[in-house]
This record gives sequence, C-alpha cells and structure tokens, in this order.
Amino acid sequence: MKEWLALFLASGCYLGLIPGAPGTYASIATTLAFFLIHQASNRIVPELHLSAICLLATAGTLASAEIERSRGIEDPQYVVIDEIAGQLIALFLVPVSVTNLILATALFRVFDIWKPYPVRQLEGLPNGVGIMADDLMAGVYANLVVHLVNWLLQR
Repeated sequence: MKEWLALFLASGCYLGLIPGAPGTYASIATTLAFFLIHQASNRIVPELHLSAICLLATAGTLASAEIERSRGIEDPQYVVIDEIAGQLIALFLVPVSVTNLILATALFRVFDIWKPYPVRQLEGLPNGVGIMADDLMAGVYANLVVHLVNWLLQR
C-alpha cells in the first residue's frame, strides 16, 4: 500500500507513466489546471496557492524518497511531482494571461533542463530532497524572470 501510494503521488496520479516527455506533460497539465481553476473562480487565492506548493513539496519529498528506496533508482523519469510543484512556483503571483502562462511554463522547462547554479547542486541532495529541490529552484528562477518581464513591459 505504501509503495502504491508513493508511486501514485510521485508520478502525478500516473501522469509520469505516459511515455515521451513526462516532465513536460506534468508542467503543461499543471499550467492547464491552474488556468481552469482561475477561469472557474475568476481568481487564484495566494494563500491556497502557497499551501498547495508546500503540501506538494512535502508529499513529493516523502513519495520520492520512498520510490528511490523501494525501486533502487535515483530520480526516475516517471517521478513528476517535482515538476508539478516547480511549475506552481513558476506561476505564483503571476498575472494570469495566456502569454504569462506560456512564458512561465517555457521558462520553468528551460531552467529545469539547463539547471543553472545552484539547481544542479540541489539535485544531489539525499532522501527525495534532491528530486524536489532542483525543480523548486527552477520554479523560483522562472517566476522571477516572468515577474521581471512583466515589470519591464509595464514601464
């Protein structure tokens, strides 16, 4: 039961098991869900958004550690809860528009793949922390750039 729950959470409700580019699929699905929630409620509550990030970061760390331990694989490709949490950080407090959503998703994927300092170094942390930490930092970078672009365009 514990391993099944870890796989279910770590793979983003099995989204990570789709062949191809599971990290990209998870980022796009997260952005789409974020957009649909915004459309349905006409706003995103920052406190709930931040709570979701914290919950996913904690659950993702625990689930990822269990997957690494039980399967004996470091950072398997099907673990995408890190991309989901990182993408939510990339979208945090970003004005909701199609342009910003595409920009945040593209930048998150670039930073997640490129892994500028200290993203690559965070990846080496043990016990599921590294799986999550590098994507969380990539999300921070993407978020900062989206906010910078918006600030520059407003001037």
